[in-house]
Amino acid sequence: MPLSIGQTRIIVHPLALLYPVAAVMLGASTEAAALLLALFLHEGAHLAAAQALGVSIPCLRLTPFGGAMTMDNPYGLSPTRLVAVAAAGPLANALALVVSAALAHWSLLSPAFALIFMQTNLVLLAFNLLPALPLDGGRIAYALLSLKFKPEKALSFGIRMGQFVAAALVCACAALAVKWHRINLSFLFAAVFIWASAGDERQSLSQTHMRAVLGALRPVDRPTPVRLWAVNADCDAHTALRVARPDALTLFAIYKDNRLSSITDDRRLVEAALQGGVGVKVWEAGKF
Repeated sequence: MPLSIGQTRIIVHPLALLYPVAAVMLGASTEAAALLLALFLHEGAHLAAAQALGVSIPCLRLTPFGGAMTMDNPYGLSPTRLVAVAAAGPLANALALVVSAALAHWSLLSPAFALIFMQTNLVLLAFNLLPALPLDGGRIAYALLSLKFKPEKALSFGIRMGQFVAAALVCACAALAVKWHRINLSFLFAAVFIWASAGDERQSLSQTHMRAVLGALRPVDRPTPVRLWAVNADCDAHTALRVARPDALTLFAIYKDNRLSSITDDRRLVEAALQGGVGVKVWEAGKF
């Protein structure tokens, strides 16, 4: 039975279920409990902030190295809302760090567990504030940079920083393996996730642009002149849509093997691009 919190579907990676079991077997149950609690507070704060600001979170993936939250149309949000949702997780970890220190000081929490819990929250706080996508710090950096630069440039900065962080994690993993003869799988999992997320981030930004174009297209309520473009069937839909204009209708004559195959319009092409994502071809939108 699928898990869900409100409208958010929870997907648990199989390896994430093995983490608590492995931790108990290795005698690290305290560390595992501290990490799971810190992650719960982090992701819970994201969900609470999103709900309060009317931001849809369709999916939350629980992986061996943490939670991966999927925001609906993140690059269509205002910078203020994007920063608020992204910053909620690290702020929750910062608050947990202070509260656990206070509880330990008042002898309401075991000093040993408080120390581990504080260290865990500090690591999550520092790591997630790195200005690298898809980390929280990367989303905050994008929101701030987008106030001055074009979204594509701000996104490229976040992705490049993410790739730098991924490479640094791999180097750190290799250094630990050489010095201590042990491999930190968490570093490797995080590096792979961050590096592979670049395509998802670009697709999210592209879909935001497509939604903007679709929303700006005027209704056809009377005879209207159109602009006609001939495109190859294998042309990328996103590339073809660069010639579309919100203030005018655009038709695309789709050619395959140098023969007219079909005709489609900008609306159908935008819808195909949104549904198919990056890489969808023009001929896919030409199906009636």
